[in-house]
Amino acid sequence: MTSLLTLLALFWLAEPAPVKGVPPPPGGTFETEITKVVSDRAKVEMQGILAELERMSQPAETKAEIKRRLAGLKVAVYTTPKSWDETVAFYEGPAMQVVFLKGERSILADLQDYARSAGLSVDPAVEKAWVGKAGLTARWTKDDETLQIVVEDHLIDPRDGKVTPKTVVLVTKLGS
Repeated sequence: MTSLLTLLALFWLAEPAPVKGVPPPPGGTFETEITKVVSDRAKVEMQGILAELERMSQPAETKAEIKRRLAGLKVAVYTTPKSWDETVAFYEGPAMQVVFLKGERSILADLQDYARSAGLSVDPAVEKAWVGKAGLTARWTKDDETLQIVVEDHLIDPRDGKVTPKTVVLVTKLGS
């Protein structure tokens, strides 16, 4: 059986890269730095998940499958000058032929949640600016939960928490 350290090393040593099988959005830019920050945060979360998994009373085969999928975790972040509607339509069209669950999100709540998890503080003026403002979100998850695409109309930059009205696409893929 592959050791936990080997699995983590494979993931941690991987350079940020687009996720195979998922095209970038039209006019999209692969955000290497943002992808790295998001990936690094995912690694920290993964450590907690793996520690919890070891404490669980699950069959060894189940634990091995979960570890295998987590070891193959890939994250990609894109930004695009195209609108949220155009970007969602692109993925729902011939590019991927998926159907998104669409809704609104509280930008301030997302910013506060992110800041809490990243250990950042949110400037009171920034909080005041985003009170009551909603953004658009679209989420599609593959039936086997190994691939997810999220499209949002505001970027909350993981490097500094700055909120920018810009279409962002987050692709997350687990090992198959």
